[in-house]
Amino acid sequence: MTTDESRAAVLHGDTRINVASLLQEPVGSTREIGIELDTLHLDDELTARDVRAEARLTRLKDAILVAANVQAMVPLECATCLAEFNQPVSESFSEPFRQTVDVRTGATIPEAPNGADAERDDEPAFTIDEGHELDLAEALRQWVVLAIPMQPSCGPDCPGPPPGATRDDEAIDDRFASLAGLLDDEEPGA
Repeated sequence: MTTDESRAAVLHGDTRINVASLLQEPVGSTREIGIELDTLHLDDELTARDVRAEARLTRLKDAILVAANVQAMVPLECATCLAEFNQPVSESFSEPFRQTVDVRTGATIPEAPNGADAERDDEPAFTIDEGHELDLAEALRQWVVLAIPMQPSCGPDCPGPPPGATRDDEAIDDRFASLAGLLDDEEPGA
């Protein structure tokens, strides 16, 4: 990590950042960090490739706020034609990393009691470990997963049926004609 604010440190293949020096600076102090990963494991079957992130670390009272932009390439299966393709994803996020150990004394910092922290919810917060390192891997993983489209499409030249294409409702399979007649016999409000 660099202390010169005119330069950004770039981590190659690593997501752990030692923030001990930043924790000793006044509130509002910042660092710029770049992260470059060949792969990032997303789940049992999915791995992002060529992950690039630019993060700004800002010193808060008992935390470091990480504001980042992440881009990655994720191999997905097209929901229409089932062909595999590379989906570029991009997301911006900001996450606080709570300090667990005081950098000057080494004393454990207790968690704020329930209700004392307006941003507290049922999810565990990201933390800075006892070695004063924060690990961006889980935050990057979560935000890349959120950036993946729910209905991935390989693009406008997809060989599958066009979106929203349905069969003609008037064409009824002869085997189901008697069932279709039952729909006509239903009374409104029944």
